[in-house]
Amino acid sequence: MSSLSSLAENPDRIKRIFITKEVNDAGIYACTFYINGEKRTVVVDDYFPFDPEKGEDGDWAFSKPSFKTEIWVLILEKCWAKIFGSYQRIEAGTAGEAMYPLTGSPHKFLIHADFTRKDYIWDRIYMADKKGFPMATAVASQADEELSRSEVKRAGLVDAHAYSLIAAKKVETDSGKTVRLI
Repeated sequence: MSSLSSLAENPDRIKRIFITKEVNDAGIYACTFYINGEKRTVVVDDYFPFDPEKGEDGDWAFSKPSFKTEIWVLILEKCWAKIFGSYQRIEAGTAGEAMYPLTGSPHKFLIHADFTRKDYIWDRIYMADKKGFPMATAVASQADEELSRSEVKRAGLVDAHAYSLIAAKKVETDSGKTVRLI
């Protein structure tokens, strides 16, 4: 989901995945994925898992579109589940893990703790933003000895959660200090 969210910042990226561009009476949709280096067409129908136990009127069992009339997220999630054999097999993953399968473009995966020079990570993020690359990140306190769950919460983040990076900016404060914002 973090990959989809990051890609959706530029709707044309999502549109390129879909071979079937319009809602249709047959309820059949084809999408393009890049699996193990090969371009592959995945076809699904529009029967989505529904959980009647969720709330008064029930709700979708897995992903939830922002608007009731949107089905593109449900279609892509169903394609992903089809590739991996079930919805249960796609429950977790790393931020940005699906970038390559969704775009066919190369990607870079950086682990913050692997770098002693933290400016390197900022420089890569800042450059990627300037070039319009989609970006995702994750918070995982249990994977970082220097980061506790309480520090994650104090920062306003959710532990063990993925995020889309929408922009990276350098802002000059009134005092003349440059602040980096993500």
